[in-house]
Amino acid sequence: MEQYSDITVFSREIEAASVSARATERRIEAKPDERAALAEVLDLRAIDRLTATLWLRRLASGLIEVKGELEGEVVQTCVVTLEPVPATVRESFRLTFGDAEPEPALDEIDIHFDDSDPPEPIEDGKIDLGALVAEQLSLALDPYPRKEGAEIPQEYAPKPGEVTDIGTAGRRKPFEGLDKLKK
Repeated sequence: MEQYSDITVFSREIEAASVSARATERRIEAKPDERAALAEVLDLRAIDRLTATLWLRRLASGLIEVKGELEGEVVQTCVVTLEPVPATVRESFRLTFGDAEPEPALDEIDIHFDDSDPPEPIEDGKIDLGALVAEQLSLALDPYPRKEGAEIPQEYAPKPGEVTDIGTAGRRKPFEGLDKLKK
């Protein structure tokens, strides 16, 4: 079996110059071989279906806006029993794309948490819609899939006294004693 390591195994490139101010709709669907390769990249047992509807338009600023909705049927591995866990994934997203800007020097970076994310770079004049959908799918997956009713086997469960409640009972407070230093 071929070893994949990149989400571009599901690639649907478009020319950025072809996007106009008038919104256009594109529907994409992963073929069986693409789903198998992408499942390997994302460490899934299978991807039974992956479709997306995307709306593209050029904004007045020159940036390209991509709004999308993806739907997929995936099979993950239970973190407790290692059994298959089927799941339906539905996700909406919005990204903007613009010409790549040179990386700023580290001393020039000024982070404002209220600002929106910078635009994704347009590489070689193209936007890969398939890779974008694959990335959004990876973000929408349950990071700890668990089969319904799955429990940790008793021999691996914590013994009484090993773990305390999440509250403060039996735990030391991190700043305990600092008030004694203040005089």
